[in-house]
Amino acid sequence: MINQSTIDRERIALVVTIRMARAAMGIGQVELAEMLGISKITLARVETLESPLKADVYMRAIRVFKEHGVDVDMISANLVTVNIKQQCLDEALERLNDTSRRRSDKKVK
Repeated sequence: MINQSTIDRERIALVVTIRMARAAMGIGQVELAEMLGISKITLARVETLESPLKADVYMRAIRVFKEHGVDVDMISANLVTVNIKQQCLDEALERLNDTSRRRSDKKVK
């Protein structure tokens, strides 16, 4: 029998995994939500444990992460592996160096 604390650990592991992969890619919630075909609000609710992540969205996320050089393996709630390939790091560096992506109050004039 699966108890509530096991479910909670699994949801937390999932949320941490999504955040780690998103951070590795150097993207925000809006960009990931667009890639997954969901709203930013839905992703934010998932990342704050307010809503569960639907299985089909989870599978899309795994594919998106893999396409961008992030391999995610959630063996269990007790072990999550995130492998970041050079491709991902290169793409993240490009995004981080793109001054047009910065907030208007943070742009150097």
